[in-house]
Amino acid sequence: MTDVIDSSSHQLVVVPAGGPIAGSRIGLPKGAAAGSGLLQVRAGEELVQVAVRAVELEQVPPGYAAIADDLASAWDIEVDAGHTAWRFDSVNPQAVRRIVLELPTELDPADAARGIVNARLAGSLLWVSDDRAELFVPVDGVPHRVREIDLGGQRTGLACLTTNTAVELYASSVRAGVDIVVLADVSNSMTVDDIPAEIESARRFGSRQSWITRIEALKRALHELLEIRLQVSGRVSRLALLEFNERVQHKFPRGGGMAQLDGSSPEDVVTEFRHAVALLRPSGATAIGNAVHEAANLLYQHGRAGNEKLIVLVSDGANWTPKGEQATGEMVQTVEEPVSLVAHLHRDVGIRLHAIGISTAEMFYRRAAYEPNETIVPNHALLEELVKVGGGDPTTVGGLDVLADYFAGLGGGMTHRVGERLTEPSRPGPLPERTLAALDRLRTAGAVEWDSRRDELRDLLFDLVMKCNGEGKRIYGRPAWLDLDLQRLMSREFGEPIDDLERFVVSVARVLRGKQTEQPFRSLRSFLDRLEQSGAEYGALTRLLGAAVDSPSGAQVLVMQRVHELIGEMHSVLAAMQPTAAENEPEPSARPPAKSRFTYRD
Repeated sequence: MTDVIDSSSHQLVVVPAGGPIAGSRIGLPKGAAAGSGLLQVRAGEELVQVAVRAVELEQVPPGYAAIADDLASAWDIEVDAGHTAWRFDSVNPQAVRRIVLELPTELDPADAARGIVNARLAGSLLWVSDDRAELFVPVDGVPHRVREIDLGGQRTGLACLTTNTAVELYASSVRAGVDIVVLADVSNSMTVDDIPAEIESARRFGSRQSWITRIEALKRALHELLEIRLQVSGRVSRLALLEFNERVQHKFPRGGGMAQLDGSSPEDVVTEFRHAVALLRPSGATAIGNAVHEAANLLYQHGRAGNEKLIVLVSDGANWTPKGEQATGEMVQTVEEPVSLVAHLHRDVGIRLHAIGISTAEMFYRRAAYEPNETIVPNHALLEELVKVGGGDPTTVGGLDVLADYFAGLGGGMTHRVGERLTEPSRPGPLPERTLAALDRLRTAGAVEWDSRRDELRDLLFDLVMKCNGEGKRIYGRPAWLDLDLQRLMSREFGEPIDDLERFVVSVARVLRGKQTEQPFRSLRSFLDRLEQSGAEYGALTRLLGAAVDSPSGAQVLVMQRVHELIGEMHSVLAAMQPTAAENEPEPSARPPAKSRFTYRD
């Protein structure tokens, strides 16, 4: 079985969708290259590339490949019978680890997430190309654009969604109204300068690595958030900035509550946010539970009806003991209290929590500027627990780039993680009657055409081989083929529809090869040798005959056509030949009678 099927051996046809030929499933005849792969169809100057799953079906006639009309419509595939260039390559798919889908409408993210789970997307295929063309995942017939896709290190190839794929839904700021409370950790540990600073001069001239503090990285990310928010204006989204250590202080807006912060905001509001960020000053200890409680109260009292409610917690998660002082540093409260609080907020109030862990243990040790001390080494265990129960994304951990990337997304829209696993599709039902009827018409239409051509060629061939036999007797003193073999060939292999292609190939090659080896028989013998070597495989026969072999009947007629051409060329040469001297000996009946070894006596 070959891993490639194309228009040289199979004709692509469009049939009504249903059963195993629907969506991204295509039907191939028995013995074809079934499985996942890439379907490529030439549409004018463009090449359409579609990830499909090929299914072997006995209802698909040999020499055809059937795609559903909904697939052809979705990809603007127009099929011209017998002329459309296409191919299917069998490819092993790569499991998708994570995918971000963009909401196409103003759906509530929670409702959209339930729709994703119920859509049975596990097993769906995508082709990720080198040119990074836009990808879409259909959910109940509605295409969702793919914003991000993680193939586990692979950049291109065939991708498959699985029950383990992490799915996130992105709602742009135009479609998603969201109320955001940013909780900024300003405890003493945020003064540690273990965040690599990306300085252009350092990259260009190879100067020494520069470092910034964790609080400076947070400030830069918040300024990036502001710049992106100023570029968009959509549904009303509001924001508040709170700083926390042992206490929680409201930094923006100055008068409390929440403020709209986007391209339509007054200049004084924008300036106020910048000042609030600049005044973040680390000191003291950490009380994450208190901070979350204050943020929840703010969202409950000032949140806009219909908007999503989100707490973004930014912290290094570390304890801090100032050098030279006794243990007067921060004390993180027990994990159980803030975790229980966040679980309640998400479950009963509908507030979600995202967490960003500033710095990592690797960054801290690479900096090598501090004595190893667990009180200042980043520890994000609590943040991870909060996110698990708060309906947020997996904890984002890293340096300046991670902060910038997260807040850039937060500024342009909101991402909501689909918490449940994708479900697997149900088994397809049988082919519907309308699809079966379309496939039957292909079989019937092809049989009628081949039958008429076979009958015409058989008469022409019979007349031609008899002429060659006459020329053979004239030149060589014997016919090219035995009359009995020819009669059987014309009545059986060339006279009736065939169902055993391999037996047909062997019989034709055995009968017509004959015993003559000189010219002009060599061309015919060479063709018959290659015909027998084809093994009755459509692809090999197509290459040999120079035309698409799409069924046993088609193979029969195309072989007859080629044989007719070769024997016609052979007859033209034989008709111009003269017998050699040795070949001019009289026929046995014209020779003098041989003397008998017996003698008559009177």
